[in-house]
Amino acid sequence: MLYAWRALDPLTLGPGEIGLVSDPERAEEWLRFLAAVLRMWRDKYSDVDVLETVAEGRPSGALVKAASGAELLVVGHRLTDRPRIVRTGPVTHAVLRQTSCPVAVVPHY
Repeated sequence: MLYAWRALDPLTLGPGEIGLVSDPERAEEWLRFLAAVLRMWRDKYSDVDVLETVAEGRPSGALVKAASGAELLVVGHRLTDRPRIVRTGPVTHAVLRQTSCPVAVVPHY
């Protein structure tokens, strides 16, 4: 499981905006969060290997890099209130165009 964030330059933020900062402690916080979220699923599906990874950078680029050599990449897709219209977000769109492995787009609420 990969979580990626893009640190913003404080000089590009507008008044009152808050940006994620580049900080090694942030990576450790996200790793602990991912481990906690996955704990229940690890217990239920102990035969499935899952590696938690965090990366600073564009989510699409981090996913494409992480998928290098993978047999399958699974990404989530938020469902909208208009189920007849299927749209992908910019991250999923970029991953579908740039990844060489098969991609499964899984809807979630």
